[in-house]
Amino acid sequence: MNEQHNDSPITAGKPAIAPAAERPVARPASPRAPVPRLLSAGQLSLAILVTVGVLVFLLWPEHGSEKSTPIAAEAEIVKVRGQHQLAITAGTPLEKKLTVAPVEQQETKAPKLKVTGAVAARMPPGKPKDAAEGRWDFNTPELASAYADWLKARADVPFYEKQLEDIGKLAAETLKAKKDVADRLEKLVQAGTDPEKDLAAAKADYLQAKAQSQKDDHEALTNVNNAKRTLATLERQLFQAGVDPDLLARASEGTAIVVAEVPEARVGLVEKGQACMAQFYAFPGESVPGIVRSLAPTITKERRTLRVFFQLGDPQGRLKPGMFAEIGLGTGQRTTLRIPADGVLHVGQSDYVLVGTPSGGWKITEIKTGEQYGNRIEVLQGLQAGDRVIGYGAILLKPYVVQDVQAAAEAAAAATVSGGSAGR
Repeated sequence: MNEQHNDSPITAGKPAIAPAAERPVARPASPRAPVPRLLSAGQLSLAILVTVGVLVFLLWPEHGSEKSTPIAAEAEIVKVRGQHQLAITAGTPLEKKLTVAPVEQQETKAPKLKVTGAVAARMPPGKPKDAAEGRWDFNTPELASAYADWLKARADVPFYEKQLEDIGKLAAETLKAKKDVADRLEKLVQAGTDPEKDLAAAKADYLQAKAQSQKDDHEALTNVNNAKRTLATLERQLFQAGVDPDLLARASEGTAIVVAEVPEARVGLVEKGQACMAQFYAFPGESVPGIVRSLAPTITKERRTLRVFFQLGDPQGRLKPGMFAEIGLGTGQRTTLRIPADGVLHVGQSDYVLVGTPSGGWKITEIKTGEQYGNRIEVLQGLQAGDRVIGYGAILLKPYVVQDVQAAAEAAAAATVSGGSAGR
């Protein structure tokens, strides 16, 4: 039976299958086993090539010498000759990158300063002069309400002043009449024709009238002072709301009042009576001439700006309250100094340029700038016509300017501390 089973067609020619307990676990060889070893070798070769390349780059004369001593090379190119003085070695790559330009002087009507403003109020042409409250159109209801209150207070002051004057006149007449009565009775009493009680009553009546006149005079004066205080308060409210009350009182029809905020650092460029030119966004390409009528009495605490009031002519009534405009200040004929804008270095809150000296060096000079026109900027203070300044490339020297400004500030602080200690 066993031989017949082993020689059956199904099992003939095939090896006998061992029991499961006796079969060894077959672990086929993985063809990917050598791959990690090959990748590690490749990475190692790549790392060696990169390292060799970096070493060659660093040791190459054109790069290695320059990269290895950047501080020494820079120290030889730019030298500090003292406070505010620099010297740049001629022929160096840095010196070749710098452009020197003269300070140009020219006549212009270009504005000193440009600010953004808006129409706060307007009086269109054809408004009746007797309609006080309705003559002006405002950009906010609050401003219109403050204007109405201001008109009332403005009328109250002369009313109470006239009342004070009338009360004074009335009191004077009353006291004079009662004084005359008392004087006459005194003569009659001395003559023995009238009793003394009538004289005493007349004197008492006079004193009572005098006390009453003083009371009335005090009340009338109080009314005047209160009206003036109210008027002053409302005027401040109008200023804060955006309109100069004096302009509202004096302006004629066909007028627009524009208000702009000038940064505190630029307040020195604005003055009363200055000519200006407004360009409204609603009317591109058109310019409306105007004048600076007044300046606010205080700087705003939050924004650190000064409110400036401009008066513009609007004979056609096109300027609507709330319209925005760019306003150029100082558009009268004047002489200006201009330099390349690239030469201005802003450090802290100030601007500096490098001005050529007779010895061939460069002086770090603080300047005051105006508006920029193209690639040139106006200089208001600190330079003279004919001075030479570094234009393009000046930014490369800014670290030296910053260092100089910081050193000067530290020296000033030390001097202040030393002076205070000596004073004590």
